[in-house]
Amino acid sequence: MPFDTEIQPLPRQAEPADMPAATPAHKRSPARQRAYFLRQFERCGAVTEAAARTGITPRTVQRWRNNDPRFALRYEDALARRSELLEDDGIRRARGVTFKPYFYRGRHIASVEQHNDRLLMFMLNRLDRAQQRGVDASQLRAIAQATAAKLVEILRESRQQGS
Repeated sequence: MPFDTEIQPLPRQAEPADMPAATPAHKRSPARQRAYFLRQFERCGAVTEAAARTGITPRTVQRWRNNDPRFALRYEDALARRSELLEDDGIRRARGVTFKPYFYRGRHIASVEQHNDRLLMFMLNRLDRAQQRGVDASQLRAIAQATAAKLVEILRESRQQGS
């Protein structure tokens, strides 16, 4: 028979108890935990999720904000950056156009352009509230005019494509 060879056992691998510890497990210092939490908060935007990723509770974050003015300032900066990102994304989506295809008997017969009017109204309402809080009115007018001009251009292009 061609398979008359004996099976040799595999060499014994080192068990975890046999191996020396590479580095002892250490906890992060509070300063590093704060910095790590702020990075996670900027990424995900939710205090609960960022705290869970850091290994702390949301109550710890509240305590840090109340007791450490530097952390509170950095937290507010991270919150402001996150809200700016969300506003930019909202405006981009409000200006965006989606095409809804229509089919008849398996054939594509038309596409209808759809705009997210509810999101646009929400974003404009947010700009109005910012104006009531005392934000510079000229900046808001410029943003609203630019947004309206882009929407008019989008509508003109869609009408030209449709005809």
